[in-house]
Amino acid sequence: MPATTPHVGVRTFLNRTEKAPFIIADMATIGGAFTATGVNRTLFPPDYPVLFTTDDAEMVAGAGTSGTLRKTIDACINAGIVASIQAVVPDMTGATTLEQQMAKIVGSPSARTGLYALLSGQGETGVEADLIIAPDYTMQRLGSAANPAATAIDAICERLPTAMGVCLTPSSTKEAAAEWAADFATSLNIIAVGQAARESVNGVPIVRDSAPHVAALISKTDKARGGPYYNPGNQALGGILGPDRAVSFSISDPDCEANYLIQRGVNSIVQIEKNRTSRASNSPQGKTFWGFFNTSNDPLWRAINVVRTRKAVREVIPRTLVKYVGQNLGTHVGVILLQSLDDFLSELKGLPEPAILGGEVRWERNLNTNAVLRTGGFAVTLNFEEAPPITDIQVYTGRYEAAFNILADEIQQAMSQYGVSGQLAA
Repeated sequence: MPATTPHVGVRTFLNRTEKAPFIIADMATIGGAFTATGVNRTLFPPDYPVLFTTDDAEMVAGAGTSGTLRKTIDACINAGIVASIQAVVPDMTGATTLEQQMAKIVGSPSARTGLYALLSGQGETGVEADLIIAPDYTMQRLGSAANPAATAIDAICERLPTAMGVCLTPSSTKEAAAEWAADFATSLNIIAVGQAARESVNGVPIVRDSAPHVAALISKTDKARGGPYYNPGNQALGGILGPDRAVSFSISDPDCEANYLIQRGVNSIVQIEKNRTSRASNSPQGKTFWGFFNTSNDPLWRAINVVRTRKAVREVIPRTLVKYVGQNLGTHVGVILLQSLDDFLSELKGLPEPAILGGEVRWERNLNTNAVLRTGGFAVTLNFEEAPPITDIQVYTGRYEAAFNILADEIQQAMSQYGVSGQLAA
């Protein structure tokens, strides 16, 4: 008896069990809860995630005349990118105090309002936010406790597979910024920035939240380099005049304020080049985002690109391998699964600046017992190391007595060239 349904004639069958390509999702969508004076409520219903790009003239015009949504759009345009923004604009009517406004921005997890409306982004817009911000509402420590908006962002990032939050800390002192970051020392999700930014508004310097600029820089880095594998640090922020407060920076001094901050999970905006001209009146200088770490106190999971790479891999694997769910378990499909994963690791290792180092895919019998296999289970072990950013270049210098041997040889060669020998008269 044939294994297929009995038939007299000729049939063809399509074998669709083949290696699946892993395509990393775009992780550059900026999402958040925003204020927007004069917003078009037809385009931006309250507490509803709305997806648009910054080159959509109708949506940009409907984003209001002022407010943090307009500032975020401007920050993206000034960064030189066309950004995707998933915006939630709560109804701020009657919210006159900071606490009332904070409640609107944070929203309700169960009702999915405010920031929590981003959890509905996939279902409503087909896209999930990747870089989450809440400009003007993350730097406060109300009641000497962790910031409510940043806390909500952290929780949302645990639900959205690729998301990280970009949050401004208090910018008054380094101690205040470090205290803020300590509230999130166990989180891998928060990218803290220790200074606000000065921007030009109608020719007048205005202090604004720097989170939109940093989120735009990360998005720009992703687009320019082809993925989330690279750190945004040591690059210039576009569209700013400088920070609101100067942070001392010395590339070789561990005791400078920039290093104090970054070792405590707070990134900063610094002046690296020492080519400023003197002037009678100065203002804080620098546009370089000296940002490499999140707020985590775990040394293995501090680098921004390390966490984002791991998030990208964890997101793409189930999204790609879901095509095999429901197929009959056998040698062929098992090998195909392993080959697909191995090819994926090879691609990540083969980038000009590798996203990962090493890596192995294993099928282990002890994880695939008869009981597991009989019920449709199939366990694979996938291990790899993300390529960390170089953050500490160490050069050791010392005296080199052998240099005088070289010098003596050079003197003798010169004397021989000119036909001089022995000792020269004084």
